[in-house]
Amino acid sequence: MSDAGFAAAYRGAPPWEIGRPQPAVVALAGRGGFAGRVLDVGCGTGENTLYLAGLGHPVLGIDGTPAAIERARSKASQRGSTAEFAVADAFGLAALHRRFDVALDSAFLHVLSGSRARRAYIDQLAAVVIPGGRVHLLEISEADVKLVPSMTRAEITGAFGEGWSAPEISTESYAVTTGDIPAWLVTVRREGEHDE
Repeated sequence: MSDAGFAAAYRGAPPWEIGRPQPAVVALAGRGGFAGRVLDVGCGTGENTLYLAGLGHPVLGIDGTPAAIERARSKASQRGSTAEFAVADAFGLAALHRRFDVALDSAFLHVLSGSRARRAYIDQLAAVVIPGGRVHLLEISEADVKLVPSMTRAEITGAFGEGWSAPEISTESYAVTTGDIPAWLVTVRREGEHDE
């Protein structure tokens, strides 16, 4: 989906905005999947970011759609949350001038068209995730052929190359307003010693 497409979607009620954090993210947090500084890429109106901040993590949620970030900031204010939000380009993460222990991507990578765009984005993740840090991804899978865009297990593995561990991939569900759809839950580690 283009930037204009996302902007148009947020003028209404996008199906991925379910009014609560993704259950897969909640379960992952319960298993100790988040520690230290967290970046939530493509945070939308911020439910995952707000949930993780509520657990005590310092979290920055970013999205390229100003209307989404406006809603996220409003929620944070209403809930007294410490979560931070910023309008930012996922292809320019280095411009944040910040480092993170964990990055969360809930349904962003799979919308990128082609391996070049995906690798450019992953290069930006490498610029902000510390050595030894982790990236968790929840991406729509190709299991339901009616869903476009989506990713295969092979496409996910191929997107991460030098500087990353082999992705750990399991089947999961992604919640939308009409129910659950097939997804992949992926964890990949940034190679190198923890330097901070």
